[in-house]
Amino acid sequence: MVQLEQPEQTRTISTTDARDVAIMEHCIELSYNCEVSPTAFSVGSTLFLPSSSSQFPILKSRFPLFSKIDGAEPQGLILADGWSRQIAGNTHAEANALTNFRKVYGELLEGTDSTTSDLPPIENVLADVSCYATMEPCSVRTSGGPSCALELVRSKVNSVYLGVEEPPDFVQCEGVRILQDGNIEVIRVSGLEEECLKAARRGRD
Repeated sequence: MVQLEQPEQTRTISTTDARDVAIMEHCIELSYNCEVSPTAFSVGSTLFLPSSSSQFPILKSRFPLFSKIDGAEPQGLILADGWSRQIAGNTHAEANALTNFRKVYGELLEGTDSTTSDLPPIENVLADVSCYATMEPCSVRTSGGPSCALELVRSKVNSVYLGVEEPPDFVQCEGVRILQDGNIEVIRVSGLEEECLKAARRGRD
C-alpha cells in the first residue's frame, strides 16, 4: 500500500510494500555492523536495482539476487551495501554504499574478457538504482564531511527509501528537501521507525 503524507515542509510517499520492508530490514541488519559512536548515528544502506530495470538482465549474473521469499522469482539485485564508519574515517552509510559499488563496478569495467564487454556505463545503472537507508541521508555534518543527500543527487540515483527521518540529536537535517530539490523521489518505508532509531542510537545511553 502506498499513500501520500504531508510533513511540514516536504511531501513524501509512504509504503508498506513487502519488498521494500524486506530490503529495509536488511539495512537494519547492516547497521549492527557499525562501530558504535556517542557522537554519530549507526545507519545501514543498500543500493538496489529492481528487476524491472533494463540493466537487470545484463547484471544479474554479476551481483547478488534479492527476493523477499527464498526460492521466489528475484525482485532485483543488491549492488552494494554500506554502513556508518565501514570505511576508515567518519564515513556514512549511503556514501560508503556508493563507494563500494563504484569500486566493484570499476573492477568489472576494467576486465578485458568478452564477459564484461556488454556492461553499460555506471551512470546508466545508477539512474535505475534505489538507495535504501535506515535513516534520512544527512544534509549537514558536524565533522564537515560530504553530505550524503548531495552525494546521492550528484550520483543521479532514481529514488531513496528511508526508514525514519533523522531526529535533531546533532543537527537539523534537510536531507529529504535536498533530494527532492535534486529531482529524486523520496519514499518512507512505514512500520520500522522504532527499529531504525534503536539501531541508529545503539551504544548511547
